[in-house]
Amino acid sequence: MREDEQTKEELHQRTDVLSDELWEIVEERKEQNTEERRKIMEAGEIEFGLEFLTLSAQQLMQAELDKFKVSVQIIHDYYHAVEEKNTPETAGIPSCELAFEGDLPAVEFVGEASDRSNIESYSYPRLEKLLAMALGMQVIPDVTQNAAAGGADKKGKAPAKGKPAAAEEAVAVEDSVYVREMKEALRVEKSILRFRLVQIRNWSYQRLQELRNSAIRLYKKLEDWIQVAQKTEMDAIEEMCVIIKHAIESESKIQNELKIKFMDFTVDKKTLNFITPDPPKLEALEEFREERFAIPQLQSILQELQLIAESTGSCDMQVVELASLLFSKIKLSTAFNGFDSGMPEMWNKLALQDMVGIVRMLDP
Repeated sequence: MREDEQTKEELHQRTDVLSDELWEIVEERKEQNTEERRKIMEAGEIEFGLEFLTLSAQQLMQAELDKFKVSVQIIHDYYHAVEEKNTPETAGIPSCELAFEGDLPAVEFVGEASDRSNIESYSYPRLEKLLAMALGMQVIPDVTQNAAAGGADKKGKAPAKGKPAAAEEAVAVEDSVYVREMKEALRVEKSILRFRLVQIRNWSYQRLQELRNSAIRLYKKLEDWIQVAQKTEMDAIEEMCVIIKHAIESESKIQNELKIKFMDFTVDKKTLNFITPDPPKLEALEEFREERFAIPQLQSILQELQLIAESTGSCDMQVVELASLLFSKIKLSTAFNGFDSGMPEMWNKLALQDMVGIVRMLDP
């Protein structure tokens, strides 16, 4: 039936149906992988990491502000103690928790909607706003004027408005050596604060960018893996269909088993769909009869006669010797329980005298 054209068309149609069913399985696997990728992206693990890094940067900035506040208070206390003046109450610097209660930009959602074109140049507005707020808190009140006014009131010489003597005294206080040293120390503390805040911002920005970029690369790699898996599976199906259709057109059976495992298509030569039958035996060259010699039996007797002729150096034999030779083959067959004696079956029943008579009839 493999030679029939309708049979070939039927087999081709079955191959196409099988291919469509396998392609549906591949599409289903792709949808499952895409759904799994979407769940990974929407799990929020990357966003939690971004939020955690931002909060860590906020806490570091808060620690630097607290340190700056304590340093300013120590500087004020020291220089006012040197001048033996009352230490003014420094205006408190609000903490980051209080200053950042306003609306801050939300942490970016790294998903399908995220912009991947500027993977290396994305800015983090929340971090920038935290830095701006922290830098804005380095402004501290000027306590030298309060100290000057306090000192004047203590001596009972509060300058009246518009009097040049009071103005000259205030200028003298501001221009004192200790005041200049205090202002210089405060300026150094502010520069240290700005430097450390910028360092925290840069470190946090680098970590945030690395985490965001690694997440985007991971999502892109997952997408590429899904596409490559689908393409490879479809190529394996196509290769299998080509082999099947070639067997149909060549009117041959596929003996080795075809296997598709995930993305690999193999021809398993260890597994056979059917066993190749043995070649038919050749027909007998002659008709078998019980009363006459077969060709192999005659060849065997001829070889024995040639050996005897070579050993004796003569081609002549006595009738009794030839009869004894043939009769010995019959006796060997009897001794070995019917072993093939090389003689016709009917001859196995003859006696020695019968054998001598037959040989005499061949050559008196």
